[in-house]
Amino acid sequence: MAKPTTADELRVHLLAVQGNFSKGTRRLADFLLANPGAVALLSSAEVAKRCDVHASSLVRLAQTLGLSGFRELQAILQSDVAARVDQAPPEPRAAPRERLRLRLLAESGRSFNQAAAEAADRYWVAHPEVEFHSELHVSHAISAEEMAHRIETVAEGADGLVLVAREHPAVNRAVQGVVARGVPVVCLTSDLPSSGRTAFVGSDQFASGSTAGWFCGRLMPRHPPGRVLFVGSVPFRCQLDREQGFRQVLRSEFPMLSIEEKVSSDESVEVVYDAIRRHIAMHGAPGAIYNVSGANLGIGRALEDEGLAGKVVFVGHELTANVRILLEKGVMDVTIGHDFDREIAGAVDCIAQARAGVQPASRLTPSLLYTRYNCL
Repeated sequence: MAKPTTADELRVHLLAVQGNFSKGTRRLADFLLANPGAVALLSSAEVAKRCDVHASSLVRLAQTLGLSGFRELQAILQSDVAARVDQAPPEPRAAPRERLRLRLLAESGRSFNQAAAEAADRYWVAHPEVEFHSELHVSHAISAEEMAHRIETVAEGADGLVLVAREHPAVNRAVQGVVARGVPVVCLTSDLPSSGRTAFVGSDQFASGSTAGWFCGRLMPRHPPGRVLFVGSVPFRCQLDREQGFRQVLRSEFPMLSIEEKVSSDESVEVVYDAIRRHIAMHGAPGAIYNVSGANLGIGRALEDEGLAGKVVFVGHELTANVRILLEKGVMDVTIGHDFDREIAGAVDCIAQARAGVQPASRLTPSLLYTRYNCL
């Protein structure tokens, strides 16, 4: 295989040889594929630290691809970044006016948080009259009480809050208090219907779960094992709705299939990786895995290391950088996503209406289906 000279060629090379890598080198490859812009800017020590490997692993990875070392690999990525910046057309700027100071506060998996924050950043760039700052937490690293405190604190001095949070009495009370102070709160992706939030913007999660159930039922072979392994996490309303829709479809449309016990992802790649491998060791491979939560990458790695990639139907949610890699490699079959940019824009509009004294209506956005053939 010829030495790569562009970022696209580098991506093709990595996907072609990734299956032969050790776990540490695979983490590096996954990070590079998911975050080429970051690798173009970070030092080798910073990249190695994020992937929990020694810096020499970066040199070996580059040499495996036919390059002299990390500097040559990074130079290819930097050239790609520079080319995209040069090609971007200048955007017209509106007349300056007072900025709307908005905050995105989210607790979920890392890749979901990153996707939400990037959508908020894109909105800010396109609409300089709106100032967006994000605070992100991984769900297993923050308690409901701590999240409630962050809601109250982050809302101070803000004109509106876009929120992704689990359903919990402490969280509901915090949202009620913030709204009572006159700060609109719009729930994104996962609703908090008992919190008195201003509005909800996101997909019909019951329908999304029903869709996942239909795909699992249709894609699974008609011979044993007719078992579906269910993966969940902390009590987000969106996950509960997805589970209800999923179970309803399996009961009514595919009664020959059974749902095994829940495995918890805890929104952590490492946690769900270990949990999936333990389950397979004890019970054998399921016919399908349905993940209502985050950390799809951990499930994908577990299937690869068990030699089950492409043999177990794998359906999940969100089109993140990590999920895109899993789809392209054939480890994941279908993911049910949504348009973050559209939802952020809808949330901003709801906040603007509320500040103008108009009660905004919640907005349901369409679910989007992705396979390896349309996930670019």
